[in-house]
Amino acid sequence: MRSDIRALIVSILMFLLWGTVLTYPYRIVTDLVCQSTEAIAGKIPWPAVASAVFCLIVIMGVTCVLLLLGRMEISEHLVLGLSILACVVYTVQVIRTRSFSIDAVFVALILSGALVLVILRKTEIARYVADAYIMALPVRMAYECVMNPLYRLLKADLDKLSPFMTVPSTGIFSKTGNMLGIPLLVWSGFFFIVTILPVIYLAGGRKEGKIKEKY
Repeated sequence: MRSDIRALIVSILMFLLWGTVLTYPYRIVTDLVCQSTEAIAGKIPWPAVASAVFCLIVIMGVTCVLLLLGRMEISEHLVLGLSILACVVYTVQVIRTRSFSIDAVFVALILSGALVLVILRKTEIARYVADAYIMALPVRMAYECVMNPLYRLLKADLDKLSPFMTVPSTGIFSKTGNMLGIPLLVWSGFFFIVTILPVIYLAGGRKEGKIKEKY
């Protein structure tokens, strides 16, 4: 299957199941990246819009880097590295919060399964798993930059489609408000579209997870 079609399918599934435990294992690394970026941006004394744009660019930049790595020989190690990172982060969270539950067992099984796929060299399935980790980043930005302001503009209940499409109560552009009288949805949607374009471009052309040879 073409890499761009695969990325699209994975992104749609991630979007529709964002609030469920099915996607949580792949959101662990995403949460780490987004929260770390927002924490760094919060320490810099600049306008809210600059902080939001900085976060969006960094997060989409990380996505592009991961997609670029997917074109290289080390692409097979992406799933392994991201799964190990997710395991470590989740283990720390469980120990720190002491929130062990049946969900924790499910998450552990999913992450362990990803590691097994790499060990057994189930390449095609592993590509879907890798895309789930990677595309979780732009999907989260879609929720924060588009869905949150859209729901607020329509005055819709944020939990209307919960637990599937769970819209966050705040987004990275929430503090900017309606600048210059222009709705927040227009501002945040514009910046999201601009930063998603290189992601869409890089999602294609990943043949067999390696860079195409030039003759």
